Amino acid sequence: MDDYQDSLPQDEATDSGRVIQRRRRPPLSCTECRRRKLKCDRSLPCGQCVRSKTADSCVFVGAQPGEASGSAQRMSPPISRMRLPSGQDEQSGTTGGMFVFDSRMGPKTTSNRVSKRSHPDEIYELRQRLRTLERALAKPGATLQTPETSIYDAFSEVTTSQNSVEGAGVDDRVRFLPECNFRGKKGKTRYFGRSHYSTTVSFFQDIGTFMRRSRKDVKDKEYSDMKKFKCEIWSRESQEHQRAFREQAFELDKMVPSRTVADRLLQLYLDTFETTYRILHVPSFLKQYADYWSDPQSPDMAFVAQLLAVMAAGSRFYSNSPERDERDTYQKPAMKWIMAVQSYISCTFVSPDINFKVIQTQTLLLVARLAVASDGDVAWASSGSLIRSAMTMGLHRNPSCFRKATTPFWSELRRRLWTTIVEIDLKMSLDRGVPPSVDLDECDCDAPSNWDDSELYEKMENNPAPLSTARCTRNFYQCLLSKTLELRYRIVKKINTLRFDLTYDETLRMSEDLCRSMKSASDLFEDNASGMNPSDAARNRFAQSLHLFIMRKFLLALHRPFCLSVVRLPKCSYSRKVCLEKSLEILSQMELPNPTDPILYPHITQLGSGMFCDETFHAAITVCVELSLQAQEMSQASGPAMEGMNTSVLLSMVQSQQNVMLQAVERSLDDFGRRVGSGTGKGSKPYFFLSLILASVKSRIKGEDPLCMIAAASKRAVRVGRGIVGGLPFNEALASADRPPPQRTTGPPCINMLICDYGPLPVLRQLRIRCASSVSTDVLHIVDREASNLPHKPRFLGQRGSRFTSPHPRTFDK
Repeated sequence: MDDYQDSLPQDEATDSGRVIQRRRRPPLSCTECRRRKLKCDRSLPCGQCVRSKTADSCVFVGAQPGEASGSAQRMSPPISRMRLPSGQDEQSGTTGGMFVFDSRMGPKTTSNRVSKRSHPDEIYELRQRLRTLERALAKPGATLQTPETSIYDAFSEVTTSQNSVEGAGVDDRVRFLPECNFRGKKGKTRYFGRSHYSTTVSFFQDIGTFMRRSRKDVKDKEYSDMKKFKCEIWSRESQEHQRAFREQAFELDKMVPSRTVADRLLQLYLDTFETTYRILHVPSFLKQYADYWSDPQSPDMAFVAQLLAVMAAGSRFYSNSPERDERDTYQKPAMKWIMAVQSYISCTFVSPDINFKVIQTQTLLLVARLAVASDGDVAWASSGSLIRSAMTMGLHRNPSCFRKATTPFWSELRRRLWTTIVEIDLKMSLDRGVPPSVDLDECDCDAPSNWDDSELYEKMENNPAPLSTARCTRNFYQCLLSKTLELRYRIVKKINTLRFDLTYDETLRMSEDLCRSMKSASDLFEDNASGMNPSDAARNRFAQSLHLFIMRKFLLALHRPFCLSVVRLPKCSYSRKVCLEKSLEILSQMELPNPTDPILYPHITQLGSGMFCDETFHAAITVCVELSLQAQEMSQASGPAMEGMNTSVLLSMVQSQQNVMLQAVERSLDDFGRRVGSGTGKGSKPYFFLSLILASVKSRIKGEDPLCMIAAASKRAVRVGRGIVGGLPFNEALASADRPPPQRTTGPPCINMLICDYGPLPVLRQLRIRCASSVSTDVLHIVDREASNLPHKPRFLGQRGSRFTSPHPRTFDK
């Protein structure tokens, strides 16, 4: 009552000579439910009227026209008790008109503002709305408050417990982001948005508890080893990166490999990235490539820079023999090529020199950096620079605006390149969890056309004949992906916006559009495959897999906020189902083939440790979230509610489903382990954290203490990582980590001194010791057994007198 008293006008509240008339509470139910004294769900028509077959009589009204002006003010029922922004309280209460209250209370179109009243009442409502509009427009700087805008203003101010909209009802960790998304301290910080995997990892709170508890315990040896191992990997990568810059002179023409290797790497690039991310006009580039090899002594440095970037991107798929995957064969040369192209661009990139070839080189360089996963943070920052360079040239505008400078050939190349730049920006924005760097509402560049490269040449005057969008050309896959470009742009923008206001109805609409596009694309793939020879069909499988992977990735990002909030919003169970299905599809798609299977053509799994590492890791975590939810539901259902029921069949079904999901995550964990760089440890982070998450999930399923299993998994993951850094293959490192540590045998003092001297060093296969014949055989056996655990062999160990000494005790073979 005090709220209503405070809302009265000032002169009426202070005038003691008049009787203050209390306003009646605005009616919220429909007229039929008020008459029959039933609970109304505020839909139109409401459920009670539908069941009683009186849907035509379901009308929502505010105060009647004949009442006093003080009671004629209408307020939205859920919003009347919400805290609105200052300066809007009065206007939000005088919106006027009839408002249909929906159970979701989300923004609706004008069709939801329905009038079923008599003709005089409709005229009155129209007059009231007109007066409200005139009063709003008469105030300088005032904004007209409609029911929709009032609702959204209120949602931006209240917490999730004070409203009923799906976008505001999601879990707080999804809406406001967890603490782990804001990392770092002082001058070195990192931010990760809503679509980053850190948001999903935050739902495993026991892992955060384990990390915090270990951090506080200064005597925790395992945590110290884990931190030391992380610092070793980071310092190793940083030193190698700096060493490559110091030792390389970056003479581009001298960095091109032999013709055989260059041909292979170029063809790999054309068969993979260039099928979807169109950057080059292939016939023109091949002609320049042939000219280069005809006279390599006087090359065009701009072309050589493009060639090095192309080969760096194609090196991810390089395999010297079909029996095994040698994707790391050209890893270090590719890094040097990338650095050389970066150096070339930084030296030549000044404002007057921004031309189409420079933008092409920048885009090729960005694709290469993504392919080899050289520097994710810096690469994303470079994406924004690339967009601004492209906009400087006006690639975001319709090519027809440049009448004097654009021919049909260049118009099509501009459209293709701009579409590729936007695609890369969307991919990286979704990975980082930030809004897109480009606003498509400010761009009017057309979508690329489905023309083959052979139909385009520089001196052409007219466009080629229009082709069917279903015809498989070199530009077919980019055209197919560009049909959903605007939709996927809206998804990234909605998901990673600062204030999450995405409604579930809008989510379902966008999801339906994506699924329809995926179904259409799959049908086209099948139709086109029937007319191809087996070799061409095999080469097209990469582009098809890439297209489906991208679509599944955006579908997951769209549904994941509601999947993570399914405990609070049970109506979002469909999102939970979609996330599980698409995550399993991604894990199956990215599963490494058998090492004995021949690799004849590039496969998308070869990008699992580079371009699509985060997506695969996030999909595995999403499956773990589903397993955790099932474990929680089973523990709640095993109480008195299940007594007297035959649960054996249900439990067997649930367990079989959980086994399938666990096997998928375990296979992904092994794949991440195989992708860890031998000798460098690069790529250890997904393997380490997925090991902890999987241990947490298994403990929840078994009903055990998760912290104990997480601690054991942490120790094992660090031991595996150290084994791989030491040069062991993954399977051997895994077996070595599972073996118990060997027991030390106490030997003579001289042997103990030797062991203490060399004990902290890494593992060595064999240690040969030159000693006098006076040393017994048993002592030498002890030395051999203990020395098998030593990392490096000394160059010389001699004997002086009766003690083992060395003229160079700290000199080791490299």
